[in-house]
Amino acid sequence: MTTWNKETDKIFHAMWGHNSLDEIAATVNAWHSADGKAKNARLITFTTARGVMYHALKLGLVSSEEVSLFDKRQKSDRQKRGYVSSQIRTAVLQRDQHQCLACGSADHLTIAHILPVSRGGNSDIENLQTLCVSCGKDIHGSEVNFRKPFSKEWCSHCGREHYQNIA
Repeated sequence: MTTWNKETDKIFHAMWGHNSLDEIAATVNAWHSADGKAKNARLITFTTARGVMYHALKLGLVSSEEVSLFDKRQKSDRQKRGYVSSQIRTAVLQRDQHQCLACGSADHLTIAHILPVSRGGNSDIENLQTLCVSCGKDIHGSEVNFRKPFSKEWCSHCGREHYQNIA
């Protein structure tokens, strides 16, 4: 499945120059989600602001220099969002009583983002939680807040357990 088709190109052209790259990506993703549900698709295509920028390059709306500058700026922003100061780290550990919120272990603790930086998360204390290294690997990439009720369920599709917050 491709991200860009006739319908999403229409969305792109209608929004280009009037909306942010993130807004264009969100609208394209909403269209794909609705289309995927209508077709009972198992996989739904997803794009990001970077994908929008590269599509604009492909259409000749931006130069490769503009794309390079965008990539550098985005990488810098991601690094800033992902940085956790020692003060914030100490505060998160204290708040979480120096134990893994998933399993209760006090060994090999790390600070993990609830909403990953790659998906727009930041390093505010509300977006951080204490996990042991083992649990951190188990939930990598998910958006489970272990300070709220959660469940752990076996997935027959991938053969692993998945965590998810309960409503």
